[in-house]
Amino acid sequence: MPFVVHHLGDRLYGFWSLASVFIGYYSLLDLGLSSAVSQYVCVAIGRNDIGECRAVFNTALRIQSLLGGVALVATFAIAAATPLFTHVVADAHLFRSVILILGVNTALSFPIKVYNGVLDAQYRFDINSFLTTLGVVLRTGLVILAILTGGGLLALAWMTLLASLPVAALQIWFGKREAHWASIEVKFETNSRIKTLFSYSIYSFLSYLADILRFQVDPLVISGLIGLAAVTHYRVAAIFTQQYWQVLVLSLGILGPVFSRLHGMGDRAQIEEIFFFGTKLSCCISSFICFALIGWGKPFIIRWMGPKYLDAYWPLVILAISVLVDVCQKSSVDLLYATFNHRFYTYLNWAEGLLNLAFSLALARPLGIIGVATGTLIAALLIRIVVQPWWVCRVSNLRYVNYMRFWGGTLLNCVFWTGVAIAVSAWGLRPSYPLLIGSAILASGLYAISSWLFILNSSERTKLVVAMSNRGQEKVQTTEPLAKGKILENFCPDTDL
Repeated sequence: MPFVVHHLGDRLYGFWSLASVFIGYYSLLDLGLSSAVSQYVCVAIGRNDIGECRAVFNTALRIQSLLGGVALVATFAIAAATPLFTHVVADAHLFRSVILILGVNTALSFPIKVYNGVLDAQYRFDINSFLTTLGVVLRTGLVILAILTGGGLLALAWMTLLASLPVAALQIWFGKREAHWASIEVKFETNSRIKTLFSYSIYSFLSYLADILRFQVDPLVISGLIGLAAVTHYRVAAIFTQQYWQVLVLSLGILGPVFSRLHGMGDRAQIEEIFFFGTKLSCCISSFICFALIGWGKPFIIRWMGPKYLDAYWPLVILAISVLVDVCQKSSVDLLYATFNHRFYTYLNWAEGLLNLAFSLALARPLGIIGVATGTLIAALLIRIVVQPWWVCRVSNLRYVNYMRFWGGTLLNCVFWTGVAIAVSAWGLRPSYPLLIGSAILASGLYAISSWLFILNSSERTKLVVAMSNRGQEKVQTTEPLAKGKILENFCPDTDL
């Protein structure tokens, strides 16, 4: 960010940010279908039904291609409307060109999402991780090259598109290689499957909207009640916690497909075992990141942005704890989605978002950006600590007392060993990149060893070694499939929606 802002200037970077905001809302067009595709394919794999896998794949590919077409139409509409929010003719032409390039890039990504879901369903997270990393490297390298050779905003847009094309091609190739059932068919019955996919995805979509309310409403509150300058300072804190949340989602992304397959197999005992194991992993990873942000946050902000942004530190502390109480229970959310009990989770998300808005509005004026962050924390504590565990145990037939004892004890154990690792590395908590990086590496190593020896038991260590060494390359065996469409009907309680 500092590199791009320095070379483009505040004005052009503002254009880039504005274009990114417009294109970012295209993600709403997905309507939660990506999660629905992965869910139903995993259930079909659990039932060894190749025909159903192929049918879900083709249905999803047609829907996502249609949504990509809608994104293209929206792109042309926004490009045509650029004179409405730009005052200079040259600016309108530049913004129109950037919107068109980025819009085409996003539209092409919609059908590619289906192949991403195929790889997830096949447990090929290593391939998806490789492709994601490749995309970041290509995009970053091309953007830097464009800027250093004198390119401007339009060059950035072209580099973004060019970087995504080889990654998309590889996504399709790997998807077809890993799942022979991921082949395009011209004719098959789709109406019932479309209805069933949307009956699942609608709640994923509404939950995504609630996440926008939870994580993106604070800047609006700050700009309206405190001032635009305060938004930038709050953004310094928020960007860390957003990446924190994203790291946990991606690190434990395998749990969803695993639960879905086991649900398709009807293996209740294995689901419960993986659930508790996943809860321990969630606590283990999330607690270290949370308190590392708290420990390293202040000196890093001083070194990265400058001392005048130090007022972002306490919002960072508060937001990090807010994210902790959410992501340390990620396995419970995956379980709800895998067992078709995610409707209530959508209601929880909306309740937290509305509480966040209410408390942030009440505390913004008296406490400033600290008050806005505190509103987020209060809402998270009420929903994630009080209501969510009770509901998860209720729909999963788990004893609430046993779960809370296990979760609370694991979290306290992880926090203790995190504190030990940070205390030993406290010599590096200074505004110097070498010291910060060196101490962070030391603390991470110490915590990894402590977690392996004192948090995970021998059985869990064995599971983790197997999980990391097995790339999930097992193939779906062809068996006599169920009657057409039966898997979706049997495993989705909302087909009448």
